[in-house]
Amino acid sequence: MKIRLNSQGLRSMRTRMTALFALLVALLMAGVGYGVLRLERQRAQARVQEILLLAEKRAYHEIGDESKNSNSLAAAVKSEQGEISGGQVNIWVVQGSQVLWASQQIAPPSSSDDPHWPSRILSFGEQKVILAHQWTPEEEELRATSHELTILGLFVVAITTVFAWFVVGQTLSPISRLAQQAQNSKLQGLSVRLQTPSSDAEMRHLTGTLNELLIHIEREAQARARFYAAASHELRTPIQILLGEIEVARGRPRTLLEHEEVLAQLHTGTERLATLVQDLLQMNALEMRQNLAPCEQINLSFWIERALSQQTAALENRALIPEMHLVDAIIEAPPGHVEVLLRNLTENAAKYAIPTTKICIALNSSVHETTFEIYNACEVVPDTQFEEWFEPFFRPDTSRSSQTGGNGLGLAICRSICTANGWNITLKPREKGIVATVTFPKR
Repeated sequence: MKIRLNSQGLRSMRTRMTALFALLVALLMAGVGYGVLRLERQRAQARVQEILLLAEKRAYHEIGDESKNSNSLAAAVKSEQGEISGGQVNIWVVQGSQVLWASQQIAPPSSSDDPHWPSRILSFGEQKVILAHQWTPEEEELRATSHELTILGLFVVAITTVFAWFVVGQTLSPISRLAQQAQNSKLQGLSVRLQTPSSDAEMRHLTGTLNELLIHIEREAQARARFYAAASHELRTPIQILLGEIEVARGRPRTLLEHEEVLAQLHTGTERLATLVQDLLQMNALEMRQNLAPCEQINLSFWIERALSQQTAALENRALIPEMHLVDAIIEAPPGHVEVLLRNLTENAAKYAIPTTKICIALNSSVHETTFEIYNACEVVPDTQFEEWFEPFFRPDTSRSSQTGGNGLGLAICRSICTANGWNITLKPREKGIVATVTFPKR
């Protein structure tokens, strides 16, 4: 079967894993080959030393009595050559630098440490008998063994590389099938769900994670679509109202007082439109992480008192009674974000609280977090889904929107600010009212 390499080369996980496996096998084979050669060399050296030791014992046994006669030592060695060497040892009889007799017509080794001629030297007075074994045959045998191991190693590496290529390919094939499935399903939109290509736990986890991501992206896309639709509607309505008032004003001649009334109405509508556009831009910047101001150490109680003081007129007009329980709480946060967050929450409480009731504000601090709560009494429908209140342009009571002047973006901006800074905001019912809670984790 022909192997087709990935055109991306080492950028392919299959290629990298196969190359790594082949490298590990090659290193393993090199280590094994080195160990085998080292062991064979040690065995050969031990075998040669054993041959020399045996020859030494035979020499002492056969020519021990003749060693006293210098004339007969060479003759004795010559006569007992076969018994001493056993066909594996070369023998020389020397006196000083003179060779008296040699089993072969070659020079004796210069010393007992000659690597090519391992030897033993026997002294008989002034004469010496040199027993040596030529190392060349063992060296050639070791070299042949090295060549055989090299060929075997290359063969094993080649076989294991091919095997690893197919095994890694089979292991990674579910990922390829999953990618192909996603590519074939991209025309179906974000509602598509991927099927697990194998029963492996890792693939089930990967597929589940991707499906969760698709669900999250789908929800974000749906929320974004709803936001754009609502934004276009919210922008279109005041613009149409302004255009209608302008057309009516131009429809007939009017007095100066009537023109002033029309201009006042246009000014009010334009201000609401400008506020809506500003809120839309601010929320979009927060969601796109384009409005992340630097953090500073601030005292949260100061900003709470400041936000509440900005609602003094609204509180007095509706006879609302603020009740605060604050502690000094130092946090690290962007002051601008904290100001907008607290202003929106206190403004909502002042707008939607039942007249003559209390607005309760509490600030608590612990080792790990700081918690801000603001409560206002109001009518709460049973089983209210408060999570929907954070959606842009959501109004729980549309009949009061014209009275309060809200555009439905206050809580959405609060949620965007909290998300951008890692804070948490919730709405919960409490004692015939609603409490908004913001948690500031301490960094």
